[in-house]
Amino acid sequence: MPHEDFLERKITIFGSKKDIEEAKEALLKIEKLAELSEPEARLVIQDLIREHSLAADILYDGNTVYNMEKILQNLRRIINHGTLYDGEHPAWIPIGSMLRMPTVGKTILSEYFYEFLINTCGSIAHYSIHGWVTEYPTVDDLKKFFKKNEYGKPVRESISHWHTDAIRIVQEIEKMLFPFQHYMMQRQAECIDSK
Repeated sequence: MPHEDFLERKITIFGSKKDIEEAKEALLKIEKLAELSEPEARLVIQDLIREHSLAADILYDGNTVYNMEKILQNLRRIINHGTLYDGEHPAWIPIGSMLRMPTVGKTILSEYFYEFLINTCGSIAHYSIHGWVTEYPTVDDLKKFFKKNEYGKPVRESISHWHTDAIRIVQEIEKMLFPFQHYMMQRQAECIDSK
């Protein structure tokens, strides 16, 4: 079992008092957590979040360990709707004679998924979630972003090697956004393995 001093040094938990207690109790049950490298620990913690449906936000060494199901559930809703917003087409509101601010109606993109995109996937905030959705309003736009983010490379290549929980999420997002390519890659791997 990890010692409480390790949790206090490496793990930060945010949420309601009840959510924090549930997360802390679950984390204390992970055997040898203190002995794992950060990449290994992040995956174990992400699995723990899913298995226990933890609502608290858990940070390892100051960086969020993302709840994969929360993001994928939001992505399913976006794919089913076809857009990242609910309502009229995104528009720009003029501010004075030189500036304009993006706006959309209610977004389908959740704040949690938005934070993942701007903090992990190689995107700027675009002022707000509404600005981000104005920039990437449709599922096709989201696909283009995952193929080539704002740094000019695929999202999966923008994530640091230690951020294993985010890498796992991006792999699942790509499976959902590009099912045919994923299927073809699996078939190729199976053919190579059978030789």
